[in-house]
Amino acid sequence: MTAAAGTGGRLRLRSPGGEHAVEVDPTGARVASLEHTPTGTELLLRLPWEDEDWSGAYPSSSSNEEWHRRYAGGWHTLVPHAGDARTVDGVEHPFHGEAAWRRWRVVDQDACSCTLEVVLRTVPLTLRRTVRATPAGVEAVQQVVNHSPRTVAFTWTEHPTFGGALAGPGSTVSLGGEPVEAAFPLGSEPAGGFRSLRARGRGDAELRNDAAGIVVVVRWDPDLFPYLHLWQEHRATAGFPWYGTVDAVALEPACRPYDVEGEALGPLVLAGGETMTARFEIAATVRRPGPTPPTHPHHEAKEPR
Repeated sequence: MTAAAGTGGRLRLRSPGGEHAVEVDPTGARVASLEHTPTGTELLLRLPWEDEDWSGAYPSSSSNEEWHRRYAGGWHTLVPHAGDARTVDGVEHPFHGEAAWRRWRVVDQDACSCTLEVVLRTVPLTLRRTVRATPAGVEAVQQVVNHSPRTVAFTWTEHPTFGGALAGPGSTVSLGGEPVEAAFPLGSEPAGGFRSLRARGRGDAELRNDAAGIVVVVRWDPDLFPYLHLWQEHRATAGFPWYGTVDAVALEPACRPYDVEGEALGPLVLAGGETMTARFEIAATVRRPGPTPPTHPHHEAKEPR
């Protein structure tokens, strides 16, 4: 059985047992949706302009601005660069790297998984990514292959962003079981922020909203990705690009701090012909709302006489 086609050419996947539904966008191999089907709860950030057609749009003057104009939420892979656009060895690398901008080829698919591939041109790397809907949520396994004889340095960051269902006054973030300071809104007050945290030896981050009964855990290899970027936007940006409308929390396993260190494109290195493989998982728990228990007269408290 093949994956169903969704809106905008997205591939629809369903976990064995049907607990989770996943949509994958070939542009950037982006996981566009992760839905807990019994409750209809969308866990990833989805934005109202995700299905806009940009083919005839006048391009912005910078890739940073263009990225934020088009950004639709979800889970991106950022290779071979993450962060502001930069030029290395005479090659221009756009904001958040070439892979997130390119349309990937679908090379295999079935009801619960799909595999996509792209050959990058800013560096001699081929990426192959398999996304699978699982009983726990969703997982991605990605191979990076150096298809040249030369050694290649690069950056790799995963960028899953969660939506408003996980952002509440009592929401919490933890890394390796230890609480992390986070800026969640209190009532209608805006909040936001960005932090880059050391994660070596701690390859799991939890985002919890007990009031909504939702917990997600992101898992990765902390030796290959020894940092976690925590990005929050809770209606704090009144102007472009969010206009005070976005509630977002991103938990981003990363191979380096956000700010560039040194002149190399990144700290990861592949010799000619070598392959690097990494696995990432989002596991979700959503509490089903139960029926209101009946009130029995003989259980009611009586006024004292």
